[in-house]
Amino acid sequence: MKILWQKFGPVALIIIVLSLAGCGKTIVSDVTRFHNLPAPAAETIEVMSLDPALQNSLEFGQYAELVGNHLGTAGYKPPQGSPSRLIAKISYGQRATDTLIDNGPRSSVGIGVGSGGRHSSVGIGLSFPIGNNEPQQDYIRMFSLEIFRRSDGVKLYEGQVTNRGSEGLPLAMPYLVDALFQNFPGESGTSNKIKATP
Repeated sequence: MKILWQKFGPVALIIIVLSLAGCGKTIVSDVTRFHNLPAPAAETIEVMSLDPALQNSLEFGQYAELVGNHLGTAGYKPPQGSPSRLIAKISYGQRATDTLIDNGPRSSVGIGVGSGGRHSSVGIGLSFPIGNNEPQQDYIRMFSLEIFRRSDGVKLYEGQVTNRGSEGLPLAMPYLVDALFQNFPGESGTSNKIKATP
């Protein structure tokens, strides 16, 4: 057992520390919903941009796929060669705040393992920096979803999510969408803080 620890113990400790350092983060978002939306019953739905000028952009395409996957999980179906019964229009954006995030001084994590006998000793160490001492720009990120009935244009659902952080919108969007679709469609007329870990 002692020999095995001498051989593999240091490696195991390194793996544990690295895995802890790479754990997925949780982002808290503010979610507001208003709707008169019946429970999903496999209706077809098409995802469109609220701004027609963005409909063919690659960025919209990426976000539309993300939203479409969540709508499918909620119980809707994509259009199947004919106009969909419902239309989901999305909008998104971000703005820089007037403050910068101070990450504080850099620190390091070190691991040391040693063993020794009468005539020898072995020591292994690992050290790597964590954090960044340079201030980062802070952003407010926003995502909204509106669902309309195609036949008469009646709006059935509107929801908006905002959160704050130093990451740009492409990295934040999965958290925004995940927060909106938790307990979808949710209770109408409510505003909640929701933790998202997509």
